[in-house]
Amino acid sequence: MGETGDGEVDHCVILADNFWANPASYWAILQMVMGLGAVIFVHELGHFLVAKMCGVKCDKFYVGFDAFDIKIGDRVIIPKSLLKYQWGETEYGIGIMPFGGYVKMLGQDDNPANMEEEIKRSMADGEDVSEALSAGLIDREKMDPRSYLAKSVVQRMMIISAGVIFNLVFAVLFAALAFKAGVDYQPPSVGTVIGGGPAWENNLVGADIKRIGTQQVEGNYFTQADMSNEIIFNGDESPLEFEVQRYNQSETSIVQITPRKGVLRAAPDLPFIGSGFRLEPIIGEQGAIKGNTAFDAQPAFEPKDRIVELNGTKIETDIDLRHVLMRDADKVAQFVLQRVTEDGETTQITTDVKPNPFRRFGFGLTWGSITAIQQESPAVAAGLKVGDEILKVDGQTRGDLLVFNNQLTKAARSNKTIELTIKRDGQDQTITVQPVVPNVISNAPPFQVVPVDALGIAIAYTNVIEMIEPGTPAETSGLTVGDEIKTFEFLLTEEQKKDDPALDGEVVDVVNGDANVVELVGRAQTFAPGTKVRLKVVRQMEEKSIELESFASKQYYSQMRGISLTVKEDHYQAATWENAFAVGARQVKNDGTRVLKFLKTLLVGKVSPKNLGGPGTIAVVATSEASQGTSRLLLFLTLLSANLAVVNFLPIPVLDGGHMVFLAYEGLFRRPVTPRIQNLLMLFGFVFIIGLMLFVVAMDIGRISKLF
Repeated sequence: MGETGDGEVDHCVILADNFWANPASYWAILQMVMGLGAVIFVHELGHFLVAKMCGVKCDKFYVGFDAFDIKIGDRVIIPKSLLKYQWGETEYGIGIMPFGGYVKMLGQDDNPANMEEEIKRSMADGEDVSEALSAGLIDREKMDPRSYLAKSVVQRMMIISAGVIFNLVFAVLFAALAFKAGVDYQPPSVGTVIGGGPAWENNLVGADIKRIGTQQVEGNYFTQADMSNEIIFNGDESPLEFEVQRYNQSETSIVQITPRKGVLRAAPDLPFIGSGFRLEPIIGEQGAIKGNTAFDAQPAFEPKDRIVELNGTKIETDIDLRHVLMRDADKVAQFVLQRVTEDGETTQITTDVKPNPFRRFGFGLTWGSITAIQQESPAVAAGLKVGDEILKVDGQTRGDLLVFNNQLTKAARSNKTIELTIKRDGQDQTITVQPVVPNVISNAPPFQVVPVDALGIAIAYTNVIEMIEPGTPAETSGLTVGDEIKTFEFLLTEEQKKDDPALDGEVVDVVNGDANVVELVGRAQTFAPGTKVRLKVVRQMEEKSIELESFASKQYYSQMRGISLTVKEDHYQAATWENAFAVGARQVKNDGTRVLKFLKTLLVGKVSPKNLGGPGTIAVVATSEASQGTSRLLLFLTLLSANLAVVNFLPIPVLDGGHMVFLAYEGLFRRPVTPRIQNLLMLFGFVFIIGLMLFVVAMDIGRISKLF
């Protein structure tokens, strides 16, 4: 339950470490390998069976490519065929390169360099190949009747399209099996939000999404990932209609939300509304986190403990829990936990957790103006406007922007009003506001604003130091007003490195957007006071290195006590097989449509090719889904099958779609594309596909390297 920063990479590393330490993970990997192999096998099986049905000779049927042996000197270490078996005229095998598969038919080869050889092999005994090469293979009577090239246009179209058709059929089957067995999924609801983002502006914390545009959510199998896809492909930075049921409201309402790029650091060129998963008030696998007060609680928190009460308030949702933690941040938190013992008995346990002092460094950044205001917030009630600049707070010079929200929340606990001196249109004026205790502290955005949830405003800032608090590490370290922060680096102890290896030796560039200074303070909340940080600052055109350590505030307390929670999940199970296949068909249609929408946005330059994933990304995601159950893996294979079907049918030479274009030309003009033109186009397609493969593999390496 972090207050600032999404901790995306940190959690990935923790999950990666736990994954490899868990024996069940290896079963998940095996499921992933078998699942991906099944998708490829099904595609090639379609080509193979229809080719056989049309009387075409098939020399090979391979999952994976048997391109080359791996050698040391003249010694073969790994053969190009990991497994092969000759049955009749066909060699069946598994190739060393796990990037697809192929059926080798007489007279057909996707490699342009082999085209002439295939034409020669396709000619009947005694026939001259030179005439075929020059004339365009018109006379099929001169070819081997079992050659692919000897078959009619309709037969060849059947053979080429069979792989895609089989993928779509089996995609529906995979989905139907998953839905009949039942599948757990993250529903489209809003947990934490990115401060200053569209979901934050529309005050959607805790809201359930009922409809997005024309897509009905309620009553359908519709996940958080589906919601993201709908936003990406239909929002396009223009208003998108949402029907929502807000936290603690019985009625739904219609809101117009404009998705925005730059909300998510991992995908800055994609539009999002800046919402995160809902959680359950159930202790997660991490239990309590070291360096925080919950870690020292006795009795200790255990995974799967359900929080049913906190300081006398009944807890039903994660929002209930977060609100009480914020309301009572400066008090001892008495948790009532419901625990199931090893013998299946349910018992209640009470444990106390001390307040968790906010970690500070003692410096304050330069304040900017208000950049965003939340709907139905104290800021709206007080008449604050975008562009206002806060100059004083209760008559005192503004202090540390990074604890301004803590300061206001402290006032809200005592029901105090705050007097703000602001500058608007060049004139100073005074506005009185009534801060509130927020339900949830927003996540730090990748753009440079500080969300102040107690008022419902977002304030811009710069990396220039505006104030140094006397007697703090910032003062004793030599940091001065006017220094501009360029990078930061946590200097962790050996024990801390074990708990959070992602931050070990990581130099974070706050200028180029690796993270920002607000996230520096957010990350500091996960460590005990006294954790050291090295800052690189610019002072009067000269770079300086400053080391300082965090300290525990005596005035402000963190909402976070250091407990991990479980992601909220719903369960969907089809009542009948008929319903399972109907929902499965709809899922395949949606998956295929989204692939086309993504390709469209990619072609028009609305999204970067860097968002593409290759074999590594597919393997990582598939393994993750397999670790969450067979049904989840089946639904991922559904998505993969739909993707493969759509992508393979694109009109690119060497892909099935490219072959269909050649065949359509031949059927329309009663003559095939000449071997020379076809060879050039196939060469172009081959180079394009190889280049694309190398690109996505490079993207995979970059993504996966961040996990370790």
